[in-house]
Amino acid sequence: MQRDLKTVRAIMVDNLTVQDTEIQTALTSMLTDGGKLLRPALTILIGRFFPHHHNDLLGLAATVELLHTATLIHDDIIDDAPLRRHQKTIQTQFGKDVAVYAGDYLFATTFRLLAYHSHSVEAGRKGAEYLEKILNGELSQRMNHFNTNITVADYTNQIAGKTAALFEFASYLGTTTVDNLDPAFSQSAQQFAYNLGMAFQILDDILDYADDQETLGKPTLEDIQNGVYSLPLILAMQEEPTIKTLLQVPVLSTNQVTEIAQLVQQSQAIETAMEMASHYTDQAEDHLDALPDGEAKDILYALSDQLLSRQR
Repeated sequence: MQRDLKTVRAIMVDNLTVQDTEIQTALTSMLTDGGKLLRPALTILIGRFFPHHHNDLLGLAATVELLHTATLIHDDIIDDAPLRRHQKTIQTQFGKDVAVYAGDYLFATTFRLLAYHSHSVEAGRKGAEYLEKILNGELSQRMNHFNTNITVADYTNQIAGKTAALFEFASYLGTTTVDNLDPAFSQSAQQFAYNLGMAFQILDDILDYADDQETLGKPTLEDIQNGVYSLPLILAMQEEPTIKTLLQVPVLSTNQVTEIAQLVQQSQAIETAMEMASHYTDQAEDHLDALPDGEAKDILYALSDQLLSRQR
């Protein structure tokens, strides 16, 4: 896997041919900064269940990471985020104009690689459908900014688009290099990936509140100030009315935001959210049970367990 993922990273960098040196430098830095490459790994592992076209599989794995990176760049612009993976974001280093062009370039490169490695009109159509799901998830989150009446259903709809759709797309790409694939396998693999993505995002949101009162993460505080309400906060609002009252303040101070985060920590919200993450993990493993036995399946089991138990 490490060898394959190293190749995936090289494919991404080799396909950066931007004439603008600033954009080239920014993208190369972001694509080589040591990200987990979780989604490409998922593509590769799904593809390993059967004999497959290995070079195309790695190219498609690069495709899903390029798409993921493009969405991160645009997210950082919208959120005015100064850091990504403990490094300055592209928009911080080079300005929002360079960041927009960089994200757009990666979207174009995504579909160029998809067309080259998939040999299928259907794959291009699916790629467009999944991109639409991802953008709809982002739009749903935008529509719920500062909405203190946001429901758990609203939240799950957001992350189904923002996060789970990309996991599902990664799984789909892994099946496209297999000849004469059983549709039941493809369905189970994509449902596994979808539920894994849901659990992954919920746990990410839980971990934002995992720090103690002295070291509560800055991104958590910024999300609350920007009106982005994730599952722990949504659940805590239902339990503790004081939180909703505090959120009505036009401009929250740092102390007020810290107080809200501490109320979330003191409630049952994190425990309830963890139960939801466990539920999605169980659903993922139920679908994984339906896949053929082998090394790839064993690794996917270990991966799903590891993602749920991670600390960051």
